[in-house]
Amino acid sequence: MSEAERYDPPLAVRRFVVEREVTLAELVEEAATRLAGTEASAERALWHGGLHVNGHPLDAENPPRSVGAGSWVALYAFEREPEPVAFDPARVLHDGDGLVAVDKPPWLPMQRTRATARLSLEVALRELFRDDSLVAVHRLDRQTSGVALFSRGRAGAWASRELAARRVGKRYLAVVGPPPERDAFEVTGFLGRAPDPARFRFALNRETWPGARKSLTRFRVMERCGERALVEARPETGRTHQLRVHLAAAGSPIVGDGLYGSTASAERALLHAAALSLECPGGSPLCLEAPMPADVRDGLASAGRIR
Repeated sequence: MSEAERYDPPLAVRRFVVEREVTLAELVEEAATRLAGTEASAERALWHGGLHVNGHPLDAENPPRSVGAGSWVALYAFEREPEPVAFDPARVLHDGDGLVAVDKPPWLPMQRTRATARLSLEVALRELFRDDSLVAVHRLDRQTSGVALFSRGRAGAWASRELAARRVGKRYLAVVGPPPERDAFEVTGFLGRAPDPARFRFALNRETWPGARKSLTRFRVMERCGERALVEARPETGRTHQLRVHLAAAGSPIVGDGLYGSTASAERALLHAAALSLECPGGSPLCLEAPMPADVRDGLASAGRIR
């Protein structure tokens, strides 16, 4: 079984409108009927937080007694129960100044997803530190590994302002294929949701359009090995899927990123958040690094040596 099948199984997605007021039990029964023919469970979807009513996920610990007529329901149910991704406390990189930084393992979402509120790095850290005020300051894709930043309490507003003002330095490493033509280059343009009803993906264009935002990343080739290369990326903006879209636009998609055109096989998109730097609220500089994981190293090692 692949890592994607283990940690990110397919979802059964159903949408419907409740024609009359129903109890919670009746709603779950209706959801189960809609899932007929799949391995998905409506009860497990409720437990995970994947049963949404009028745009809000139901809380399995404190659900409503009934749902009113005319309510619209969105159901996101795992077709197989995902295998939890363990978080090792040794991955904590920093705890101080109202900030917590960790080396995020791949496949562990930063925050709740539409299908589950229980399996995320945010939940794991709240349990580890016994602090429900911990929230993610920025986001890394589910498959991306590396430095992830969280804040405690009021430090969150400060950290968000630092990110918005582009005073947080970020450095990523990616294995790409084929290698870029130039050793140093940048990609810029307007990045926004692509009109694709089947998949959640983004597109890059020279001209703007509703919902699109300007984006810029600077790249440098660290090493070339046959049909692959190790590339350093320094994003100047922080848009969803920015590095994935920019490298695909440059003709060098990230190895394992089939969503954006990679034909090279890997268990995941080989993207790693290697370093993050910022100035703490007290004025002291904070520089955080996460070591290159084995799968990123091995993604290039088969074609040559990584320095």
